[in-house]
Amino acid sequence: MLGLFLGLVTACFWAISPILLKVGMRGVRREDVNPMRSFGFLLGMTLIALLTRSGGFVPNGALAAVMVVLNVVLGNYLGDQLYFGAIKELGVSRAVSVGSSYPLMVTLVSVLWLKERPGVLHLMATGLIVLGLVLLKMEPHREGERVYPIGGYIKALGAAACWGVSIPMTRWLVTAGGLSPVGANWWRSLTLVVVAWGLWFRGPGSRPERRRALARIPLKTWLILNVAGAIGLALGGYTFAVALTMSPASLITPITASSPIITALVAVAFMGERLARHQWIGVGMVVLGSAIIGAL
Repeated sequence: MLGLFLGLVTACFWAISPILLKVGMRGVRREDVNPMRSFGFLLGMTLIALLTRSGGFVPNGALAAVMVVLNVVLGNYLGDQLYFGAIKELGVSRAVSVGSSYPLMVTLVSVLWLKERPGVLHLMATGLIVLGLVLLKMEPHREGERVYPIGGYIKALGAAACWGVSIPMTRWLVTAGGLSPVGANWWRSLTLVVVAWGLWFRGPGSRPERRRALARIPLKTWLILNVAGAIGLALGGYTFAVALTMSPASLITPITASSPIITALVAVAFMGERLARHQWIGVGMVVLGSAIIGAL
């Protein structure tokens, strides 16, 4: 039960982070977001490491070290870049709806690789949560609505696949890779700084005008994006990794995937937003699926 509770805490952190990102991304190019927020991830994990005085910073072999890099490239870089591209082509609602299928990929990879054996009720609850998230993010159909490019849907599915593979990697790192939750996420944070900034300087940052534009971004925007990185990637990543040491990835992931529902309810309660009938049905499905998993 503690693992499931930490999964819910992770969902709360992952619900807060997109709100901050939405505010901080105003006037910022999407390819600049990952490098900018990576400092918040590293600083947040360094503070967590100092406060917890945790060990487990030495991987038990070359495979574990490679897994850390692959985990970051798939989960925090490639997956997010595909997701941002899907949002640009499809809009937020469609991109999130398709991307919300990643718990199904986590379950598949966990069964094939980690030899997890979820029960029938668990699988049904996972499907219920995924379908509920799709309904929550689905926009009402409008007559004459334009046709969206198939490439956008492919990018959203690609993002879900990347996240679906990276999460079982995290569980492997903290159960068989010799790393503690703090150690695994600290190395992930350092790797993201190196990978994100290295690719940025080889790509957009290779042009002087882009470097000047980045330098002109207000300090407040830098702060917001790095707070988002500290909350979503550091705190959320830490609690998620701890949860994975206690429960299977196929069990924890559907709980953490409910973060969009928390964001939606906050928006309804404090921002005056409204949900359509099918979206409330989606909320109910996610709550029911989460309750079933919690009772298993």
